[in-house]
Amino acid sequence: MGLTDEITNALMIFSHKFYQLLLIAGDDSHKKSLLLKQIAESGNYAYVNLNLALSERLMMIPSHEHSLFVNQCIDEIINGISAETVIFDHIEILFEKPLNTDPMVLLKNISRHRKLISDWPGIIKDDILIYAKPGHREYVKYPVEVDYTIIDIDQNYKASF
Repeated sequence: MGLTDEITNALMIFSHKFYQLLLIAGDDSHKKSLLLKQIAESGNYAYVNLNLALSERLMMIPSHEHSLFVNQCIDEIINGISAETVIFDHIEILFEKPLNTDPMVLLKNISRHRKLISDWPGIIKDDILIYAKPGHREYVKYPVEVDYTIIDIDQNYKASF
């Protein structure tokens, strides 16, 4: 089964999940972007380069207030989309410490109300989602949970419960 088929199958079980979240993990950012764009073009999905969309909104806000408005800005992005399913690519901005966000909590909260396919700009190792390397200021790790689905394009890994 190809990646596109796995993603289609994952989307079909969304209605049975509290979080309608599919994370696409892997080291190859270019490969993930191509895949996410291909998925967006194949159906009624809205593709969002989150780094670009969010930074455009935050530019209008004084930098010392970014953390106060990041959720509102993301809500504006989501609310401006009519498609049932949203695809987030390039989400690295969510990991920036000055924004004071928890990327996983944010993605899960969005997916309670909207089907969400999101790039995970990191790796999976021993059932742990990892962003950045230990010692890096943006380093975070999350245990893989039963609440959402993950496909790792590098390891042929799929977790869905």
